[in-house]
Amino acid sequence: MPQKNTSEKQNLVATSITFLILGAAFATWASRIPAIRELSALTPVTLGYVLLVKGIGTVLIMPAVAVCIEKLGSKRSSVLFGMILVLTLIPMTMAPNWEVLAVVLFFAGVGAGGYNVSINALASELEMSTGRSYMSLVHSFFGVGIFSGALAGTLMASLVPSADMHFWGMAIFLVILLIGSYQYLPDREKKTETVKTGFKIPQGAVLWLGVICFLAASIEDSITNWVALFFADYVGAGEGIASIGYAAYAGSMLVMRFFGDRLKPRFGAKALISGGSVVAAIGVMIALISPNITVATIGFIAAGAGVALTFPMLFSAAGRQGAVALASVVTMGSVGGMLSQPVMGLLVEHFELIGGFVFIALCMLAVGAGSWKAKLLSK
Repeated sequence: MPQKNTSEKQNLVATSITFLILGAAFATWASRIPAIRELSALTPVTLGYVLLVKGIGTVLIMPAVAVCIEKLGSKRSSVLFGMILVLTLIPMTMAPNWEVLAVVLFFAGVGAGGYNVSINALASELEMSTGRSYMSLVHSFFGVGIFSGALAGTLMASLVPSADMHFWGMAIFLVILLIGSYQYLPDREKKTETVKTGFKIPQGAVLWLGVICFLAASIEDSITNWVALFFADYVGAGEGIASIGYAAYAGSMLVMRFFGDRLKPRFGAKALISGGSVVAAIGVMIALISPNITVATIGFIAAGAGVALTFPMLFSAAGRQGAVALASVVTMGSVGGMLSQPVMGLLVEHFELIGGFVFIALCMLAVGAGSWKAKLLSK
């Protein structure tokens, strides 16, 4: 329940800030991947390896996350994992090779996985305590973080050749945001009954949500990690503007998420996710068929709008089944994000970027088909 000394509005604003932090941290990494590729001498295959290790960190921490939330509460858990996530930004630009970068990203994965579940638990608790739908709104601030982080990355890439100053500055700023929002976060009251904690493999309808989350995370992680390289290598944009594609994708996702809570009662989660997935796949194919900056940017605007509501609605549905169900579904998403990255690396190595992005489009269509059959998603 919201704290007695804070209002519902303060709880909502603070929770939204936690999502902004996650988005900004992701975008800081994603917007400077071309620079990090040079610093750590990465090939498509070794980039896939380091992203796999990041995913391993995320998956390994998941069994402990539900227990941590039950023992410490989602408020304290979010700060703990948030600090790990944000502070790992600093050594990312110091790795001289892919092996060292993999170690850094392992801990970044630990922080990201724990933080992601914790802040979604915060949002779910806020929804249940107020009886209002907030999940799409708070996820829109993840989009705010991605969009602002991508724009900052574009600006810094054009002004500062080294990524060190960029990553240090963002880490300090995000730590200040995290500490400043802490006292206003929802703080669940202690439960008097015994609560079963831990992680379990999802079953039945929750398992189906997990499968969709597996595919959705494959899409989002692949776009996040490869779109800057798509614009730099496939479209031919310079490093200073290569992250514009990610900014366009994030910006359209942001706008769509602001309207998600209003669209859901009218159209239902199934129609929004399924229809959006088809639109996203068309957007990616447009970018591939017409490889120039303008058309590719339009394609990724469509892709961002199409996938925008998938995670908010999946997490809202899973959160209604409890913290363990939410952690289980997010874990399956983390596994999808993890396994998809070496697949992307191999596809790009052997079939160039076109092969990797066709794979993304196919995953989008699979999400659309799977969502239509999901029992826990509202019609």
